[in-house]
Amino acid sequence: LRGRAPGPRAASETREMSEDSAGRLVVRGHVKWFDPGKGFGFVVADEGGPDILLHANVLRAFGQSTVADGSAIVVEATRTERGLQAAAVVTITPP
Repeated sequence: LRGRAPGPRAASETREMSEDSAGRLVVRGHVKWFDPGKGFGFVVADEGGPDILLHANVLRAFGQSTVADGSAIVVEATRTERGLQAAAVVTITPP
């Protein structure tokens, strides 16, 4: 299956998430889980798609060291070889 063009999931990601002027995806979702001991967790987009990695450094840049599971969150995400990763937090609303 190597070398195949992106399937329907990639097309739906483009439709469900908007890009900002820097080419980052602006994603609204909620925190699936975050483990401060591990230093990371995951965000689930409201519109579906793959989980988005949320690293502790991104939270610290926002001024927080942790975030409650289930919190509403808006992040700017970038595509990496391993999938989507939050690059910046825009807003967090506790559950």
